Amino acid sequence: MPAPKKTVAELKDREEITIELEVTKIADIKEFEKRTGGRGRVRNLNVRDESGNCRLALWDDDVDLVEKMDIQVGTKLSCSDCFVKKTDFGTDVTKGKNGKLDKI
Repeated sequence: MPAPKKTVAELKDREEITIELEVTKIADIKEFEKRTGGRGRVRNLNVRDESGNCRLALWDDDVDLVEKMDIQVGTKLSCSDCFVKKTDFGTDVTKGKNGKLDKI
């Protein structure tokens, strides 16, 4: 069963959700050293819906989805079974292992 559909304003920390978002900004890929060793990659997309703004964080292999899916500013995405995390920087939605992104 898919996660419940939410808006940005309804997002709560540590919940699994389905949401439709529009991309407003695409950041460059950042590489970093993982605490567990090895290198990691992250790419943040600023996104919004009618209720507010948040960030879509793509980790490791998912950073390449921007090019693979031809995601641009203005692209609308359906994010299914994605995970919410409240951070010092605001609200992040991340695809995680079980999530799915689709262009609308």
